[in-house]
Amino acid sequence: MKKDTLLRAALAGLSVGLAASATSHAQDKPGEVKCYGINGCGSHAKCAVSAADIEAVRKLLGQKDFKSRFGKSEAHSCGSHAKCGSGAQILNWVNAGASECKTQGGILIEEVAGQKKIAKKA
Repeated sequence: MKKDTLLRAALAGLSVGLAASATSHAQDKPGEVKCYGINGCGSHAKCAVSAADIEAVRKLLGQKDFKSRFGKSEAHSCGSHAKCGSGAQILNWVNAGASECKTQGGILIEEVAGQKKIAKKA
């Protein structure tokens, strides 16, 4: 009896986790990209800006330009930790159409060979 209850609880937990993951991916629209550097405040920012993302943008822009645009950036794991974006010198990303990202001067980050990240202007 206890094993059945425990098994049901475990399956319910897995189902909730999978449903949440599917919901977050369902919100991404076809043709959208992760556009870094164009967002406003944290409520619009998406999760996860890694130290590798920050370093890739620093290499693209150079130390001086990076510091003036994103000098207060820190790696974070979720939008609620994102604070305000580019206006507050913090690097975040939002989903945007590729043309919108380019028009607003956004930055794209690609993962090369599964590990190294390279930033480029949209």
